[in-house]
Amino acid sequence: MELSPAPVPAGRWADLPEDIAVAVASRLQEADVCALGGCSRSWRTACDADCVWERLFRCRWPAAAAEAAVASRVQGWKALYMNQHRRMAVAISNVVEFVGSSLNNGSLESEYYLKAIADLALIADIGFLDVQFFLFSRNHSAIINLIGLHYSISSLHVPPTEVSKALQACQVAGRKVCVNLLKLGRWFYGFRLRDEHESRKISLNELTMSEGAEVLAILNRGAVHEVFRLRVSLADMDK
Repeated sequence: MELSPAPVPAGRWADLPEDIAVAVASRLQEADVCALGGCSRSWRTACDADCVWERLFRCRWPAAAAEAAVASRVQGWKALYMNQHRRMAVAISNVVEFVGSSLNNGSLESEYYLKAIADLALIADIGFLDVQFFLFSRNHSAIINLIGLHYSISSLHVPPTEVSKALQACQVAGRKVCVNLLKLGRWFYGFRLRDEHESRKISLNELTMSEGAEVLAILNRGAVHEVFRLRVSLADMDK
Protein backbone atom coordinates (compact mmCIF):
# COMPACT_ATOMS: atom_id res chain seq x y z
CA MET A 1 0.00 0.00 0.00
CA GLU A 2 1.46 3.35 -1.09
CA LEU A 3 1.39 6.17 1.39
CA SER A 4 0.19 9.57 0.18
CA PRO A 5 2.77 12.35 0.48
CA ALA A 6 2.37 14.54 3.51
CA PRO A 7 0.49 17.74 2.73
CA VAL A 8 2.57 20.90 2.48
CA PRO A 9 1.82 23.10 5.49
CA ALA A 10 -0.26 26.13 4.57
CA GLY A 11 1.67 29.38 4.47
CA ARG A 12 5.06 27.66 4.27
CA TRP A 13 6.49 30.03 1.66
CA ALA A 14 5.01 33.05 3.43
CA ASP A 15 6.76 31.97 6.62
CA LEU A 16 10.25 32.13 5.14
CA PRO A 17 12.65 34.33 7.09
CA GLU A 18 12.87 37.77 5.48
CA ASP A 19 16.58 37.50 4.68
CA ILE A 20 16.03 34.25 2.78
CA ALA A 21 13.06 35.71 0.89
CA VAL A 22 15.18 38.73 -0.09
CA ALA A 23 18.00 36.40 -1.19
CA VAL A 24 15.53 34.55 -3.46
CA ALA A 25 14.22 37.82 -4.95
CA SER A 26 17.79 39.03 -5.52
CA ARG A 27 18.40 36.20 -7.98
CA LEU A 28 15.45 37.04 -10.24
CA GLN A 29 14.95 39.30 -13.25
CA GLU A 30 12.61 42.30 -13.31
CA ALA A 31 9.47 40.55 -14.54
CA ASP A 32 9.90 37.69 -12.05
CA VAL A 33 10.48 40.07 -9.15
CA CYS A 34 7.28 41.94 -9.98
CA ALA A 35 5.31 38.68 -10.35
CA LEU A 36 6.63 37.25 -7.09
CA GLY A 37 5.89 40.47 -5.26
CA GLY A 38 2.21 40.08 -6.12
CA CYS A 39 1.92 36.68 -4.40
CA SER A 40 1.61 37.88 -0.82
CA ARG A 41 2.33 40.74 1.53
CA SER A 42 5.53 39.12 2.81
CA TRP A 43 6.82 38.52 -0.73
CA ARG A 44 5.96 42.11 -1.66
CA THR A 45 8.11 43.31 1.22
CA ALA A 46 11.01 41.11 0.12
CA CYS A 47 10.70 42.12 -3.54
CA ASP A 48 10.63 45.82 -2.63
CA ALA A 49 13.95 45.56 -0.79
CA ASP A 50 16.49 48.19 -1.81
CA CYS A 51 19.22 45.63 -2.48
CA VAL A 52 16.99 43.80 -5.00
CA TRP A 53 16.41 46.91 -7.11
CA GLU A 54 19.96 48.18 -6.69
CA ARG A 55 21.25 44.99 -8.33
CA LEU A 56 18.72 45.29 -11.16
CA PHE A 57 19.61 48.95 -11.72
CA ARG A 58 23.37 48.33 -11.73
CA CYS A 59 23.02 45.40 -14.14
CA ARG A 60 20.85 47.33 -16.57
CA TRP A 61 22.46 50.79 -16.40
CA PRO A 62 25.98 50.38 -14.97
CA ALA A 63 27.16 53.77 -16.22
CA ALA A 64 24.36 55.58 -14.40
CA ALA A 65 24.71 53.64 -11.14
CA ALA A 66 27.26 55.97 -9.49
CA GLU A 67 25.05 59.03 -9.85
CA ALA A 68 21.97 57.03 -8.88
CA ALA A 69 23.63 55.83 -5.67
CA VAL A 70 23.53 59.38 -4.30
CA ALA A 71 19.85 59.85 -5.20
CA SER A 72 18.97 56.43 -3.79
CA ARG A 73 19.43 57.73 -0.24
CA VAL A 74 16.34 59.85 -0.76
CA GLN A 75 14.22 58.02 -3.34
CA GLY A 76 15.21 54.38 -2.93
CA TRP A 77 16.46 52.08 -5.69
CA LYS A 78 13.04 50.84 -6.78
CA ALA A 79 11.77 54.37 -7.43
CA LEU A 80 14.99 55.20 -9.29
CA TYR A 81 14.66 52.07 -11.39
CA MET A 82 11.05 52.83 -12.33
CA ASN A 83 11.86 56.44 -13.21
CA GLN A 84 14.80 55.39 -15.38
CA HIS A 85 12.67 52.75 -17.08
CA ARG A 86 10.00 55.34 -17.91
CA ARG A 87 12.64 57.75 -19.21
CA MET A 88 14.02 55.08 -21.51
CA ALA A 89 10.52 54.19 -22.69
CA VAL A 90 9.80 57.79 -23.68
CA ALA A 91 13.17 58.36 -25.37
CA ILE A 92 13.03 55.14 -27.41
CA SER A 93 9.36 55.64 -28.30
CA ASN A 94 10.38 58.93 -29.94
CA VAL A 95 12.72 56.98 -32.23
CA VAL A 96 9.98 54.42 -32.95
CA GLU A 97 7.52 57.20 -33.82
CA PHE A 98 10.09 58.82 -36.11
CA VAL A 99 10.54 55.56 -38.01
CA GLY A 100 6.78 55.11 -38.27
CA SER A 101 6.31 58.59 -39.70
CA SER A 102 9.15 58.03 -42.18
CA LEU A 103 7.79 54.79 -43.66
CA ASN A 104 6.56 54.94 -47.24
CA ASN A 105 4.34 52.00 -48.14
CA GLY A 106 6.18 49.85 -45.63
CA SER A 107 9.62 50.92 -46.89
CA LEU A 108 12.27 52.99 -45.15
CA GLU A 109 14.89 55.04 -46.96
CA SER A 110 18.52 54.64 -45.95
CA GLU A 111 18.87 58.15 -44.52
CA TYR A 112 15.96 57.61 -42.11
CA TYR A 113 17.19 54.16 -41.14
CA LEU A 114 20.64 55.48 -40.25
CA LYS A 115 19.16 58.50 -38.45
CA ALA A 116 17.18 56.14 -36.21
CA ILE A 117 20.42 54.31 -35.35
CA ALA A 118 22.15 57.63 -34.63
CA ASP A 119 19.25 58.88 -32.48
CA LEU A 120 19.43 55.74 -30.34
CA ALA A 121 23.12 56.43 -29.75
CA LEU A 122 22.22 59.87 -28.36
CA ILE A 123 20.10 58.35 -25.57
CA ALA A 124 22.20 58.42 -22.41
CA ASP A 125 22.75 55.09 -20.66
CA ILE A 126 20.74 53.00 -23.13
CA GLY A 127 21.70 49.33 -22.88
CA PHE A 128 20.91 45.96 -24.40
CA LEU A 129 18.08 45.27 -21.95
CA ASP A 130 16.42 48.49 -23.08
CA VAL A 131 16.64 47.29 -26.67
CA GLN A 132 15.02 44.00 -25.69
CA PHE A 133 12.26 45.70 -23.72
CA PHE A 134 11.35 48.37 -26.25
CA LEU A 135 12.64 47.39 -29.73
CA PHE A 136 12.43 43.58 -29.87
CA SER A 137 8.71 43.65 -29.12
CA ARG A 138 6.35 41.73 -31.39
CA ASN A 139 4.08 44.76 -31.25
CA HIS A 140 6.57 46.59 -33.47
CA SER A 141 7.35 45.94 -37.12
CA ALA A 142 10.33 43.88 -38.25
CA ILE A 143 12.06 47.11 -39.29
CA ILE A 144 12.00 48.34 -35.67
CA ASN A 145 13.30 44.93 -34.56
CA LEU A 146 16.05 45.24 -37.18
CA ILE A 147 17.08 48.68 -35.96
CA GLY A 148 17.40 47.30 -32.44
CA LEU A 149 19.43 44.35 -33.73
CA HIS A 150 21.75 46.55 -35.78
CA TYR A 151 22.24 49.04 -32.95
CA SER A 152 23.05 46.27 -30.46
CA ILE A 153 25.75 44.76 -32.67
CA SER A 154 27.29 47.93 -34.15
CA SER A 155 27.00 50.41 -31.26
CA LEU A 156 26.60 48.38 -28.07
CA HIS A 157 29.01 45.70 -29.36
CA VAL A 158 26.81 42.89 -28.08
CA PRO A 159 28.03 39.52 -29.47
CA PRO A 160 25.74 38.35 -32.31
CA THR A 161 25.13 35.07 -30.49
CA GLU A 162 23.66 36.98 -27.54
CA VAL A 163 21.51 39.08 -29.87
CA SER A 164 20.25 35.87 -31.47
CA LYS A 165 19.26 34.46 -28.08
CA ALA A 166 17.38 37.67 -27.25
CA LEU A 167 15.55 37.63 -30.59
CA GLN A 168 14.44 34.06 -29.96
CA ALA A 169 13.35 34.85 -26.40
CA CYS A 170 11.27 37.76 -27.72
CA GLN A 171 9.85 35.51 -30.48
CA VAL A 172 10.92 37.74 -33.38
CA ALA A 173 13.93 35.78 -34.67
CA GLY A 174 12.02 34.38 -37.66
CA ARG A 175 10.77 37.74 -38.89
CA LYS A 176 12.13 38.80 -42.25
CA VAL A 177 13.09 42.06 -43.89
CA CYS A 178 13.69 42.73 -47.54
CA VAL A 179 16.65 44.96 -48.39
CA ASN A 180 16.22 46.51 -51.83
CA LEU A 181 19.39 47.95 -53.30
CA LEU A 182 19.75 50.34 -56.20
CA LYS A 183 23.34 50.68 -57.33
CA LEU A 184 23.70 53.69 -59.58
CA GLY A 185 25.46 52.95 -62.85
CA ARG A 186 29.04 54.16 -63.11
CA TRP A 187 30.37 56.36 -65.87
CA PHE A 188 32.64 54.45 -68.23
CA TYR A 189 34.41 56.22 -71.14
CA GLY A 190 31.70 58.82 -71.37
CA PHE A 191 28.83 56.36 -71.07
CA ARG A 192 26.75 55.74 -68.00
CA LEU A 193 26.29 52.05 -67.25
CA ARG A 194 22.87 50.72 -66.33
CA ASP A 195 21.67 50.89 -62.75
CA GLU A 196 21.75 47.61 -60.87
CA HIS A 197 18.81 46.46 -58.76
CA GLU A 198 19.11 43.76 -56.12
CA SER A 199 16.74 42.47 -53.48
CA ARG A 200 17.73 40.38 -50.47
CA LYS A 201 15.20 38.80 -48.15
CA ILE A 202 16.68 37.66 -44.86
CA SER A 203 15.45 36.78 -41.38
CA LEU A 204 16.51 38.71 -38.30
CA ASN A 205 18.19 35.61 -36.89
CA GLU A 206 20.20 35.13 -40.09
CA LEU A 207 21.48 38.68 -39.69
CA THR A 208 23.25 37.58 -36.50
CA MET A 209 25.11 34.86 -38.43
CA SER A 210 27.97 35.00 -40.90
CA GLU A 211 25.66 35.26 -43.92
CA GLY A 212 24.10 38.40 -42.47
CA ALA A 213 27.39 40.27 -41.98
CA GLU A 214 27.44 41.51 -45.59
CA VAL A 215 23.88 42.82 -45.36
CA LEU A 216 24.62 44.63 -42.09
CA ALA A 217 27.72 46.15 -43.70
CA ILE A 218 25.55 47.46 -46.55
CA LEU A 219 23.06 48.91 -44.09
CA ASN A 220 25.91 50.51 -42.17
CA ARG A 221 27.25 52.25 -45.29
CA GLY A 222 23.83 53.59 -46.16
CA ALA A 223 23.62 55.72 -49.27
CA VAL A 224 27.34 56.44 -49.52
CA HIS A 225 27.87 53.55 -51.92
CA GLU A 226 24.33 52.33 -52.49
CA VAL A 227 20.83 53.68 -52.35
CA PHE A 228 18.60 51.19 -50.60
CA ARG A 229 15.16 50.74 -49.14
CA LEU A 230 13.96 48.47 -46.37
CA ARG A 231 10.53 46.93 -46.34
CA VAL A 232 8.76 44.27 -44.34
CA SER A 233 7.89 41.28 -46.48
CA LEU A 234 4.16 40.89 -47.00
CA ALA A 235 4.38 37.24 -45.94
CA ASP A 236 5.64 38.32 -42.51
CA MET A 237 3.26 41.16 -41.74
CA ASP A 238 0.62 38.85 -40.30
CA LYS A 239 3.01 37.27 -37.79
